[in-house]
Amino acid sequence: MKKIKTIPTILKSWVKTKVLGINSPLFVEWNITFRCPYQCLYCGSREVSVNELDTNEILERLAILYKTGVRWITFGGGEPLIKKDIMKILEHAKSLGFNVFLSSTGVNIEKYDGIEKYIDHINLSFDGPEEIHDEIRGKGTYKRLFEVLRYCKMKNISTSFLCVISKRNINTIDFVLQKAQEEHTKVMFQPATLHLDSSLKPNPIAPDKDEYYKAIQKIIKEKKQGAPVRNSFAGLEYLSNWPKPTKIWCCAGRLTYTIEPDGTILSCHLFGTRELYKQKKDTETGKNFENIITHLTVPTGCATCWCAPIVELALIWNLNPSAIWNALWI
Repeated sequence: MKKIKTIPTILKSWVKTKVLGINSPLFVEWNITFRCPYQCLYCGSREVSVNELDTNEILERLAILYKTGVRWITFGGGEPLIKKDIMKILEHAKSLGFNVFLSSTGVNIEKYDGIEKYIDHINLSFDGPEEIHDEIRGKGTYKRLFEVLRYCKMKNISTSFLCVISKRNINTIDFVLQKAQEEHTKVMFQPATLHLDSSLKPNPIAPDKDEYYKAIQKIIKEKKQGAPVRNSFAGLEYLSNWPKPTKIWCCAGRLTYTIEPDGTILSCHLFGTRELYKQKKDTETGKNFENIITHLTVPTGCATCWCAPIVELALIWNLNPSAIWNALWI
């Protein structure tokens, strides 16, 4: 029923973006902090030092986001649950009418009594067997992941896994799928990027492209047999091209954008990060916040979109039957 109620909003945005050529962002990823207690090998956010917006600035900008038409917001990072006043921020976002998602490790989630009232879904990172997951994220993180999962289930919080395929876990796809099946939790796959996330440094655990291709083909095969894979078949086929540049309808600035901890607005996190470092762009101020987000520059010449949720959105907006059908059931 909830999905049916969102159809008019989605259709209106689709007409604007695809027919009229007007930017009409519905989805925002807000990296609310780059700080994180974990030390994940494929993430470079801990190496980025920025001033963070205070709570009042965040609350004010949330209201502006909703006014301009955004209806889905994902708080990520870093780790969003270590942000000061995160409960106040989540509560305010929900009160405005947002569909609120978290991309999180779930750290300390138990201390946030009532958090289930303010989030619609939490996306938990899962990298494979205990020794591999802990190698990538830190000792004890595997056990902690499943403590968080049990807590979310107890609180009836909708939950899924995200598995980033790297050279460390590329041979453990069977384990990930089996564990997801046991936990009745769907898992979305995507490749580790060639550069560290939120950085320009090379990623030391980016997978071998031939091994990665085999892994994606395996995931497609398992999904056909009923495995709890959150990606669509079309999305997996697209991701199988990594890292070869492959054209896809670009959501950046048109349908989605990213906000950094200091309030900097990027039409695309990965594409924008490179421009940000290259041009040393000044942080956007709250004064012209609304004007910026309604006139974002759309990246051109980029055909390297490997973020699985964004790929799914792009395919849906291009009326791909596989992606649309998949979205109706996840």
